[in-house]
Amino acid sequence: MMANILIRSSAIITAPIFTRILTTSDYGIASNFTAWLNIFMIFTGLALPYSIGVAKIDFPTELNKFLASIQTLGSITAISLLGFAIVFKEQLAVWMSLDEDLVIVMFVYLLVLPSVVFSQERYKFELLYKQNIYIAIFSSLGAIAFCLIFILYVFDDQRYYGRIIGLISPMFLMGCYFYLKIIKNGWSKSIKKYWAYALKISIPMIPHALAMVVLNQIDRVMIINYSGSSDAGLYSFGFAYAILLMIFSNAVLQAYMPWLYISYQKNDIDAIKKSNKMITLSVCVITVIIITMGPEVLRILGTEDFLDAKWVVMPIALSALFQYVYNNYSSLELYHKKTTIIAIGSVFTAIINYFLNSTFIPMYGYTAAAYTTFVSYLILAMFHLFAYRKICKKVVFNDKFIWMSSIITVIIGFMISELYEYFILRYLFLMIILMIIFIVKKTEILNTFKLVTQHFTKK
Repeated sequence: MMANILIRSSAIITAPIFTRILTTSDYGIASNFTAWLNIFMIFTGLALPYSIGVAKIDFPTELNKFLASIQTLGSITAISLLGFAIVFKEQLAVWMSLDEDLVIVMFVYLLVLPSVVFSQERYKFELLYKQNIYIAIFSSLGAIAFCLIFILYVFDDQRYYGRIIGLISPMFLMGCYFYLKIIKNGWSKSIKKYWAYALKISIPMIPHALAMVVLNQIDRVMIINYSGSSDAGLYSFGFAYAILLMIFSNAVLQAYMPWLYISYQKNDIDAIKKSNKMITLSVCVITVIIITMGPEVLRILGTEDFLDAKWVVMPIALSALFQYVYNNYSSLELYHKKTTIIAIGSVFTAIINYFLNSTFIPMYGYTAAAYTTFVSYLILAMFHLFAYRKICKKVVFNDKFIWMSSIITVIIGFMISELYEYFILRYLFLMIILMIIFIVKKTEILNTFKLVTQHFTKK
């Protein structure tokens, strides 16, 4: 969990440095590169990482061969797209609002990046947590070092180049290493036998993954088109802070998923409900805290030029809350290999998000994208509530608690955002909320704290 948080929160940790050596326009161009990177990674990687957790159950002694197989399959697609990008780099550069050199850099990077993701998934489901920690440390610290070197000493006239090249350098180096390692450990003549298995799971997840990029990234592309790169930079800055909740909840779910699958296999539903209830409460509390602290944290992380980004914090944090809710349900849909259902919900929601953005960004500016994202994730969570119950044919989570807690958090979030100009009232309100939660859930909180304390004492 901590490894996932570290690797995904480096943008926040380093924000006080980079907001002082980059302009809002530099930030916007770098975020635009990231948005397109996430889009094209879906096609070069064929959404194959989604198949690894299930393959660990079906092929427990053949996982090395499985990884080599899907890496080869992904490489065929990545090389084809790289060739296409070289031939049509001018047209792609205009379409993507990027320099031609950055287009080529992106597709070279995408050739090896999936190998790191494959290895992370393998380590996760084999419970080899130390390896993922090493990846997180090298990626996070390496990105900081490379960004500073490239921005200050190599691309001083075009600092967004330094930001982009610095961010991808550590993962590129690890990608080369893991690419060779996967081939060495798993190559065999029968490698094609796993393709059909992997594609059956992953192909429906391609539209799902693309839809998730639409929900998380395309808003920045549309803001650039409607409002310019400076507004996209402001949105990205506020988004990067608010998304801390998404980083936390995703990290928890990534660590939680192997245990969830084991408990679900054993039909230990009571244990699942009990643990998920405490996780949900924690996510709701952190949501409230992130929303409350938004203006002060953004002031610390950035200059005055970035402070208007505070108005996107609340809706993006609530979006992250409902992403956590839907991920709970979709994890069991993935267990049952019902990836088509996942894809249907995601594509439907992405279409709604696109039309909401097209309608409201021109009318209300970049802050509208934050609210359309919130509405979209709310719809997606509701879709998966009904979908998982139909697939599992039973209630696995404490859905009533999840939704009551989430709705209350939404109400509190809107109330806190109305107090953004009133520092004392806002934090007094936060203290009252935390005291009420502790009084109502005192027994569960103390028992959880005791359990964690005992765990680390034994360690």
